[in-house]
Amino acid sequence: MIGSNVNIKSDQRYHQIRMVLIYVLVANLAVSLGKGVVGWSAGSIGMVADAFHSLMDGSSNIIGLIGISLAAKPRDDSHSYGHAKFETFASMGIVVLLLLTAFQIGESVYGRFTSDNPVVPETGLLPFAVMLVTIVVNIGVTLYERRQGKRLSSVFLVADSRHTLSDVYVSISVIASLIAVRLGYPVLDALAGGFIAIMIAYAAYGIMKEASVVLLDRAVLDPRQVEEVCLSGGQPEIIGCHKIRTRGSEAGYWIDLHLLVDPDLTTRRSHDLASHVERRLKERYGEQTDVIIHIEPGR
Repeated sequence: MIGSNVNIKSDQRYHQIRMVLIYVLVANLAVSLGKGVVGWSAGSIGMVADAFHSLMDGSSNIIGLIGISLAAKPRDDSHSYGHAKFETFASMGIVVLLLLTAFQIGESVYGRFTSDNPVVPETGLLPFAVMLVTIVVNIGVTLYERRQGKRLSSVFLVADSRHTLSDVYVSISVIASLIAVRLGYPVLDALAGGFIAIMIAYAAYGIMKEASVVLLDRAVLDPRQVEEVCLSGGQPEIIGCHKIRTRGSEAGYWIDLHLLVDPDLTTRRSHDLASHVERRLKERYGEQTDVIIHIEPGR
């Protein structure tokens, strides 16, 4: 499960997610600018590639802001289930940007290896200092975004925090490549760029895999746990439940089930029992949970 605070009101939740994305966007743009300027002046393909990686982090934040704004819209006649999936669609936009970035970096690496006069990067103190500072910033951004993502039950924020964490590993590889250049092995700078391209592609795969859970409506809750909630309310007229189906994410679950009750109950009493089960499911899985219950005779 992503988080535990699933009872935040929808409008408050989306507002808080937007503010997190704005803070992270500012940090990513600052980090990208620093690495890009210093990497370009030093001729380091690894630093420039890392700068593009950070720039894609910023681009993903912008996509996220657009997606969150669309997801925050209330239900309407054309979208009776709401607009929550726009948040997940936004994460797929990140995948496209990441793959394009990986391809562009790969082209630069290929050009470095095939060039007759390859550029030897400069390895003064400034590139090392910039990379160390950006690593500290990215670690702080990752921890903050992941914590907020879990608190707000945001698939997008959690996915984006993993993306930012990959930037930390990438930056460490760039520092290693700069050390190698100082020791007389400039080819390792290009190899670091290739490693970064692979890391970016892998991050894209991870985000796409998680987004598919929501987009393809994969089951997200254990049916046995849902059944336990239904039967644990101390209502002897409830005999059992079956045909449990679930989808969505912690931002909002959809639960469909068939409730087996005493066949001699009145329609009003059966309805009261269904309402009782619905309340218990919302208490367990959050107020945003949408519950549909079909009543069946249990014997």
